[in-house]
Amino acid sequence: MSDSFLHTEKDIFQQIANGDHDAFTRLVDRYWNNLYGQAMAYLKDSHKAQDVVQEVFLTIWKNRKTLSDIERPEHYLYTMAKNRILSEFRKKLLIPIPDSMEQLQTAADSPADEQLSAKQLQELVQTVVEQMPPQRRAVFELSRHEGLKYEEIAARLGISRETVKGHMVKALAQVRTFIRHALRLLFQIFF
Repeated sequence: MSDSFLHTEKDIFQQIANGDHDAFTRLVDRYWNNLYGQAMAYLKDSHKAQDVVQEVFLTIWKNRKTLSDIERPEHYLYTMAKNRILSEFRKKLLIPIPDSMEQLQTAADSPADEQLSAKQLQELVQTVVEQMPPQRRAVFELSRHEGLKYEEIAARLGISRETVKGHMVKALAQVRTFIRHALRLLFQIFF
């Protein structure tokens, strides 16, 4: 990037800081497509991608008084977009892990844009279940796949109810940790 380009961007930020609507329009025109493309590449959802870009520019305008302090305007814009995209991923992390395979199937029966997430979640859960020690895996599968209660699992496996409960606590923690770790790795790869 040339110094004159950077200077021009800093000038635009300074003009916006002074309340110049035309400078703001130039900034939007110059960066909308690139920021939208970045958001689409990660979110795979045009509505969310548009929301991310709109939030970036809305924040720029709301906080315009501070723009004159920004040394690298382009970097600032892309960092704002990245943070908004990460916020969208964090929202997905707050979605609870289904308690049963029926709940996961119900999610799979949801609208098409939500089905991909449900399928990917199901695949992640299956991956971590396959890595569990045999007894923990058996307890998890009897609970989640067959819908058995702790007492029924204990009777079937010949172990105590408390042992079943301990395995379930560890299994669910393992699933959550695995999913969070997988998402963290995804963020590192893309960001």
